[in-house]
Parts: sequence; C-alpha cells; structure tokens
Amino acid sequence: ASIDAEPSSGTGSCDDPAAKVRPSLLLALDAVEADAFFCFTNLMAEVRDHFCSKLDHTELGITAKITRMEKLIEAKDPELGRALKRLRVAPTFYGFRWIALLSTQEWDLPDVLRLWDSLLADPHRFDFLLYFAVATVVSIRADLLENDDFAFAVKALQRFDGRVPMHSL
Repeated sequence: ASIDAEPSSGTGSCDDPAAKVRPSLLLALDAVEADAFFCFTNLMAEVRDHFCSKLDHTELGITAKITRMEKLIEAKDPELGRALKRLRVAPTFYGFRWIALLSTQEWDLPDVLRLWDSLLADPHRFDFLLYFAVATVVSIRADLLENDDFAFAVKALQRFDGRVPMHSL
C-alpha cells in the first residue's frame, strides 16, 4: 500500500496535513490515548501496594521497600549506612518519594524516560528501582560523609537534582 494520501473528495485543502496521512495511520493515532491509558493502568496495578495504607507495614507495602533499600545501602556501603543511621537520616525522608513516584521528581524528562525504559524492560523492575535508589545514595557518599550533617544529608537526598549524571548511575 502506498503512503500517499487518498484522493481528495474536495472537502479538504491541499495544505491540510491530515489529508496526507493514510486512514489506517489515523486510526492508529486515535488509539494512542487508549493504549497509553492501558499501559498506565497496568503500571499502577503493579505499584498499587505502595499506595495502600493498610499494607504500609506488611512485606508488600512501601515501608518494607524502604527498609529493604536501607539494608541494601548498609550492605553495599557499610560506612555510609552507619553514618546515615548515626545522623538519623531515615530513608523514609527521601526513599518514599523515590520509590512511590518511580524517581520522576529527581530527574529531567529525558533521564526519566531512560530510567523507565530500563525499569519497565526488567521483569524484576522494582528490585531494579531499589538498586537504582541505592546507587543514587552511594553516588554522593563523599559529600554525605564529608559534611557529616543531618540537614545537609536530608537536603542533598531530597533534592538530588541530578547531582550525578544518569549515565554514571
């Protein structure tokens, strides 16, 4: 089939871009919103446990994910884990938002798309997200350890603002 426009019926202008698009493509474009909604609802079905307060303190809820993230930090970098504990920088201060919002607040859209491409391609996507969050914390370990200050640590972690380029993580 040709990608040329269908013969004009005389109702549209020759300059009308829609007149140059095949009807099958127009039908596909009409389905984009429905397809995007389908994908969004499937993603939300996977993360729904993060938003159910009744599950907060179970192994399915957000608290368990944040606790697991904290344990991963301690396992990957014991010195940093001890420092954050000593400063009383609970991972809830930053990890809740990272996990619940899938890191969309910390990165610019092109970086979020790159992260989500990896996240959604991985069948263990939420394990991947936890490891990514741990890599994010560890990536600024030198600043956290050097400043050794609660306020600095919380601000640095809550407003990560791309301190480390996505490709490095």
